[in-house]
Amino acid sequence: MIYIEGSEDLKEGLLMRKELSPCNMVKLCAQLTGGSVFLCDDNSIIVRSDRQQESDLAEQDSTVINHLRLVLDGVVPAVQQKDDTVTAVFPWGSYWLVLTNHGRILKTAQYYKIIEESLPYLAQVVGGDAVLFNHDGVRLKAFHPDGSENPSALGVLNELCSHSIRNMRPSIGPSVMADGATAVRVPLSEEYGFAVNNRYATQQRQRLMENAQKYRYARYHFEDIIGDSEIMTKAKELAMEAAKTKSTILITGETGTGKELFAQAIHNFSLRASQPFVAINCGALPYDLVESTLFGYAPGTFTGAKKQGQRGAFEQAHGGTLFLDEISEMPYDLQVKLLRVIQEREVVRLGDAKVIPIDVRIIASTNRQLSDMVQRGEFRVDLFFRINVMEIKIPPLRQRKQDLLALLDGFCKKFSNIMGKRVHDIAPEVIEVLTMYDWPGNVRELHNCLEYAFNILGINDHSVLIQHLPPYITGEKNNMVGGSMLFQQYMDKAEKEIVFKALTICNNNKVKTASILGINRTTLWRIIKKHGLDNNVLPK
Repeated sequence: MIYIEGSEDLKEGLLMRKELSPCNMVKLCAQLTGGSVFLCDDNSIIVRSDRQQESDLAEQDSTVINHLRLVLDGVVPAVQQKDDTVTAVFPWGSYWLVLTNHGRILKTAQYYKIIEESLPYLAQVVGGDAVLFNHDGVRLKAFHPDGSENPSALGVLNELCSHSIRNMRPSIGPSVMADGATAVRVPLSEEYGFAVNNRYATQQRQRLMENAQKYRYARYHFEDIIGDSEIMTKAKELAMEAAKTKSTILITGETGTGKELFAQAIHNFSLRASQPFVAINCGALPYDLVESTLFGYAPGTFTGAKKQGQRGAFEQAHGGTLFLDEISEMPYDLQVKLLRVIQEREVVRLGDAKVIPIDVRIIASTNRQLSDMVQRGEFRVDLFFRINVMEIKIPPLRQRKQDLLALLDGFCKKFSNIMGKRVHDIAPEVIEVLTMYDWPGNVRELHNCLEYAFNILGINDHSVLIQHLPPYITGEKNNMVGGSMLFQQYMDKAEKEIVFKALTICNNNKVKTASILGINRTTLWRIIKKHGLDNNVLPK
């Protein structure tokens, strides 16, 4: 019903105005309601109409005429609702206006059908699931990544979908249908919306990563190494030149500078790129396993050995590259055997006499000064000169802070994809704090800092602020020594408590403990020794 406030003369004057004439009111009402409007005379004949939906014209005209006659005869009320369709009749001068939202209902249904038919294509394109949900977040339609229907997902409630409709805002976040996948939820109206995730693409990427580890392929290339500072550019250029040779390479640098990243990039830039890349952390191996891990062992060599024996790292890397990380931790009495293998290009398995020829390119790394260790008698001088044919020094982050913004941008993109959070910028005061900090843990510490911030960020937050940074970063802005100690204490305490709890849960069973922590037994052994957890008692 149209209500005009004012005197009777004013009302009558308004009704006589041209823009409010019956014919013009038809078009105006249709635009305002989004439905269909009809102007009829006293004989229930349609004089003028302005339909917003031009389907089923004859049927709709007949329905309108019949409804108007029933209203004029007093059979039905002037305003009537049937299902979602509402029809209203009211006088306008010597005519009758009939308004109905039937056209809008048809258009909504048409949009719904278009979205429903689009879902299988969306699922295939994004490489994940596609669903249609209602205002309560209940899935009405669901499709697999291959475009086929997924009946098992129907009727499932997702509060995040309902939340997007209540706020009438699209959202992005972790998918509830697969770990590691990201979902986008889009409200289309107050009644329904759709969502897609990248489940299949994520799982495929994870399988590729697992295969890369299984078959010992190097994942990183020089373009993955972020940094255009002069000192970093020189390091990359030297590494590229070294990759073209067959010489042994020694990569030196502080912890967290990215020594293995360089080693993998060198391998992938060399003629051995299609061959295996085997990485061994000399500092993570128990003393009694170093020799068998590097050189392999014959069948029945020791209790618990595999019946068929085991190839060592040198044999596994045949034709490719062997990366010896933390070579400074290599036991002194095994250094002479390592030297012989490097010189003679042949290996003998533990407990065997057979000589096995090998073709392996050695890349070693250390965060310690090997020359000082040589002077103290902790590292063999002949092995030092043998592995130090070409030395590549990786600069610490504090010496190349001009690369900080590029690193932050790269990590933001990485964690946005992993965690499904869209971060557009980093607050200037955050950049100032991060620039003043000296990063004793180098790029690895910066990586962990951003990962911490992304875990603190809300799903709809778009900026990294001061409150999102780890407390030790904001508390120690420009104190390298204090920051280093605080960072190390923070990491050691967390590592010690996590391992202790796992040991307690598993009744000190090392195999089960390593399994639930997702680490190998040698790494667990090293952590237990490091923190004195041998007796399963948490030291103070």
